[in-house]
Amino acid sequence: MTVVLDAGAAANALRVGDMVKVRDESLVIVGNVSSLSYDQATPDRRLAVVDLLGEIVGSGPQATFQRGISRYPAWSSAMFAADGDDLTVVYGTGGASGIRVGSLYHDADRPAFVKTDDLLAKHFAILGSTGSGKSCAVTLLLSSIIERHPNAHVILLDPHNEYAGAFGEIAENINVDNLRLPFWLFDLEEAVRVLVRGGSQYEQESQALILKDVMTRARRAFAGSGVTSSAISVDTPVPYRIPDLVRFLNESMGRLDKADTSMPYLRLRTRLESLRDDRRFAFMFTDWFDTPDCLSELMGRVLRIPVGSKPISIIDLSGLPSEITDVVVSLSCRMIFDFALWSDRRNMPPLLIVCEEAHRYVPSDERIGFAATSRAITRIAKEGRKYGVSLALVSQRPSELSADALSQCGTVFALRMANEPDQKFVERVLPEAAHGMVDSLQNLRTQDTIISGEAVGLPMRVRFDDLAAERRPHSESAHFSESWQNERAGEAFRDDAIRRWRMQSRHEELEDALK
Repeated sequence: MTVVLDAGAAANALRVGDMVKVRDESLVIVGNVSSLSYDQATPDRRLAVVDLLGEIVGSGPQATFQRGISRYPAWSSAMFAADGDDLTVVYGTGGASGIRVGSLYHDADRPAFVKTDDLLAKHFAILGSTGSGKSCAVTLLLSSIIERHPNAHVILLDPHNEYAGAFGEIAENINVDNLRLPFWLFDLEEAVRVLVRGGSQYEQESQALILKDVMTRARRAFAGSGVTSSAISVDTPVPYRIPDLVRFLNESMGRLDKADTSMPYLRLRTRLESLRDDRRFAFMFTDWFDTPDCLSELMGRVLRIPVGSKPISIIDLSGLPSEITDVVVSLSCRMIFDFALWSDRRNMPPLLIVCEEAHRYVPSDERIGFAATSRAITRIAKEGRKYGVSLALVSQRPSELSADALSQCGTVFALRMANEPDQKFVERVLPEAAHGMVDSLQNLRTQDTIISGEAVGLPMRVRFDDLAAERRPHSESAHFSESWQNERAGEAFRDDAIRRWRMQSRHEELEDALK
């Protein structure tokens, strides 16, 4: 709620953005000054437009801040600049579980805190243009949380290999060289996305039906006669052998009496064999003949159960083939949610999934991207709280992010945004009390943010704390003017890049093993 008040004695000291208080009988109402002007009828009187935020109830050590206004102040109510005690009550320390993230914009000596439980239990989003400090904000928040909670369980989906070095030894770094996602983990929709290629829509639908049949048969064959067939569906996470999949394909194709009807079977078999021989897909087809049941081991590694002094797992997606990145994200999010869904709720530790470049996986336009990925993440956004799965959406293009998923985020960190559609979009998702700050979004400095929502008492502009150089993610822009002063890249560098490209690996130990 916005009101216009006589600035009174505080007029000369007030600036836009300052917090003020208005005494009205037994209440102390607080708000932010959104603009200042002169009263046209009385030129020597200054008026302040104030966004009312809440009330301070009680006094002294017992004083507390509560959002909302129970009674609006009269025009004649005296207005004062909020003092240090008022700011302490309003901004607090976040309680026992609060973590420091920076300092207040208007008072650099006053720390800014967020309440961990409210931040995580109700999801959060970090939104900002490239270069606004978004990746550093992610690192700072997660580092602060883990420092206070060393037995956390955090999963970070990293599409650009930015965070591998930011967390040091407390992170389990999972990349294409050590990732192991056997093909039997994929459900039908994900398997279709990987295998079905070419042909008309009718032929692709035929391939999907064939794949459903042979995957179901392969799972049931692996489970053996001791398991009721009806208990195993095409999506049940029961292992199967790829040779069995090929055998069932050949058997079904052999029963056909026309060559043209065998084309969908041939396409599937050819695609499987080509992926087997493609090193980029080795993480899916390493166990072509041998099929160990590694589901428990995989979930333990990804979810950090047990923690083993590594409370965060970073899944580096940058080395994956671009055409299946969204499938791997779908698989990861679906498995994490299903694990929480079927676990003993009394012993299940809460989880946090951080999704970088979220607009790529949960787009506003449902026709873009892989629908299963969007559904998996949206399901976590809507139902994750019930099962202790929290979600953090990180995006540089919030206007391209699903409003449905973003609306589930109880706390929003809005960094600098130069794009008007992004600003308008963020304005719609921010609470009314923060609308007065939206105009400053395009002028925020790097590291500055507007925090609003459940994790803070009221919207506030904050400057994030600095990160040590060795803790910063690798997301900085190239230093052209410095780099182009001297020639550093020679033939050895060029040849090494070609070798890594061909080996599809950044890691020397894997290259040595393959020689």
